[in-house]
Amino acid sequence: MKIFGTGLCLCATLSCSQILLFAGPSLPSDERTNGKSIRPAFAQQQSALQDGSAVLYDGWLSFNYGIVVSKDGYILAKESELAERNSLSVRIGEELYTDVEIVARNPRWDLALLKVEAANLTPVTWADSSELAQGSWVVANGATSRYQRRINVGIISAKSRAVKGLAPVVIGIQFTEDESSMIVDMVTKDTGAESAGIKKGDIITKFEGVGVSDRKSLIELIRDKIPGEAVELEFERDGENFKVEVELMARHEAYQDTHESRNDAMSGDFSKRRDSFPRVLQTDIPFNSRTIGGPLLNLDGECIGMNIARANRAESFAIPVEELRDVLVDLMADTQ
Repeated sequence: MKIFGTGLCLCATLSCSQILLFAGPSLPSDERTNGKSIRPAFAQQQSALQDGSAVLYDGWLSFNYGIVVSKDGYILAKESELAERNSLSVRIGEELYTDVEIVARNPRWDLALLKVEAANLTPVTWADSSELAQGSWVVANGATSRYQRRINVGIISAKSRAVKGLAPVVIGIQFTEDESSMIVDMVTKDTGAESAGIKKGDIITKFEGVGVSDRKSLIELIRDKIPGEAVELEFERDGENFKVEVELMARHEAYQDTHESRNDAMSGDFSKRRDSFPRVLQTDIPFNSRTIGGPLLNLDGECIGMNIARANRAESFAIPVEELRDVLVDLMADTQ
């Protein structure tokens, strides 16, 4: 055994099996955080998840969860996961609903409001506040069987905060800023900008009739738009002014970045969209992209937020209940 200062270098002289023996036996799997022996302690929360969460299916494959927010069939879901779904259906409790309508969207928060024809559902019970101390236990959906929601347990692992990022939708151009001008540097293939005939060298002047001169002003105007929405864009080319209609596209579809950071490579399955949220709760719950979308519960079984993104191997994000309820009011108003 080699000694360096006051530390010990075990790896140079011990085998892997010797190191494990030195560390002692590991905890049996049934007794770990999400093990079978632990689940009965969260029976109250499991019951709340069974009634208040919805399983979203594309055909026979479950791909996300949602939150039941009314007795008559309104459900909150993660908006970016709904694109290009061929056969959307929802299971609440044991009942399967195959007629599902997307009735409103809020891309800033990556939320959509779904509607199924139902009655006498049991919506989640909202907590008064999302404020819990770091280290507080929280509970969410894990894997699901056909009829039973399983729990996924973790803790609040950081203080609530904003997660910066870019607008969730894009025009399909990259540009350079030059003396208060936005000059198109590249047009992305198969985007609204390409279809509208925008070319390299064009100078973007207005978005929906509002003058734009830099990246920040454009992002603020586009942030609340939704994929598929048509917007009016004005630009200058060779001294002439042009006005075109451009269809917006989801950022993650337009720019599919194949480069992974080292952390991403170690993270496994994370969400398509995992940034640009005004405020989030952070937990260490080990989600994957398919188990995101449902309610985040405190130990009283109350909903303190909505699980909105698996960010990496150590971080999961949830929209706090304060903001979530405000957005829900706006979404419901859009259905009137």
